[in-house]
Amino acid sequence: MTLHRFLGTARGLLRNAIGIPLTLYLALRPGKKEAERAQRNAETLIAACRAYQARHGQLPDTLEQLVPEFLPQLPPARFSGPHFGFTYDVSGPADARRHVLGWTDRIPFGRPFFVFEEERWGYLD
Repeated sequence: MTLHRFLGTARGLLRNAIGIPLTLYLALRPGKKEAERAQRNAETLIAACRAYQARHGQLPDTLEQLVPEFLPQLPPARFSGPHFGFTYDVSGPADARRHVLGWTDRIPFGRPFFVFEEERWGYLD
C-alpha cells in the first residue's frame, strides 16, 4: 500500500513539475498578434508625428496633439494602462530636445522605443 501511495505522489509531483512551468509559459508568453499590432500602431504614431512636424515645423510635445488633425484617436499599445501603453517622452533643453516613443512589449520588462532625432529603434530591458 505504501508503494502505491508513493507512486501516486511521484506522479503528482511529476505532473506539477511539468504543469506549473507550462502554465507559466502559456500565461506569460509573448502574443505574436498583439506584438505585431503594437508595432504597426507605433509606426502609425511615428508617421503622424512626422506629419505634425512637416505641418508645424516641430514634433508634438504630446501624443494628444495628434488628435484629431492627424489621427482620429490614439491607437492602443500592446497593453493598456498608465504604465504599459504608449509613452512619449520629450526631454532636454529647447535647442536639443529628444522625442522618444515607447511601449511595454513584455510584462514586467521589455520596452521597444523609437528616438525621433536619431531615426533609430532600441530595446530597453
